[in-house]
Amino acid sequence: MTVPSVWALGPDDLVVALDASTARVTVAVLRGAQVLASASGAAREGGEERLLPLLLSQLAVAAAPAAAIRGIVVGAGPGSFTGLRVAAATAKGLALATGAALAAVSSPLLIVAGLSAPAPGRYLAVIDAMRGERFVTSIVVDETIRQVGAPRLVAAAEVEMLAADAGERAIGPGAYGDVWPAAQGVARLGRLTAVDLASWEPDYGRASAAEDRRAAHVP
Repeated sequence: MTVPSVWALGPDDLVVALDASTARVTVAVLRGAQVLASASGAAREGGEERLLPLLLSQLAVAAAPAAAIRGIVVGAGPGSFTGLRVAAATAKGLALATGAALAAVSSPLLIVAGLSAPAPGRYLAVIDAMRGERFVTSIVVDETIRQVGAPRLVAAAEVEMLAADAGERAIGPGAYGDVWPAAQGVARLGRLTAVDLASWEPDYGRASAAEDRRAAHVP
């Protein structure tokens, strides 16, 4: 099977979007800019990952068989190591099985794009990085919704000051309006760029604790 390396989909092509960068997973089924079905829920229940069951349930709601999928959009992070690995494996597995094109988008971008009616302005999308730190990403909404610069890792106590200094609204899960990434926001992002199925990896945003421990023991 030849897996497409370019994102050249028409308005009638079926696309699924998914993100697992936080403790809440989100999925959507779209046809062009039309959202056919969408849902979010806890990333884990009863010790089981819930991303794939949630996606399959929304394909059923949309009456869309998996074989009809022509594009897959996955949240690229930064965020939860485990969640990003699960999302990447799920997206790549579906792309390989269906021959669908694969695109990746910034998970912080889905925080703002997923709002029901994002107001024009500047936002600072915030995702928990654990260890008392946050990933922060500047997002601008005008005629488009776009990310400005790369995500940054900062101390949690600095988030509000950074947002105020930049004239941005801090937004994200928990204390920042309790706004989570939403996969249906893909419908607002316009043109997407495909990634290579074999080589693409999520943006974890930092080294894992295990990697830090290994590095600390290197002479």
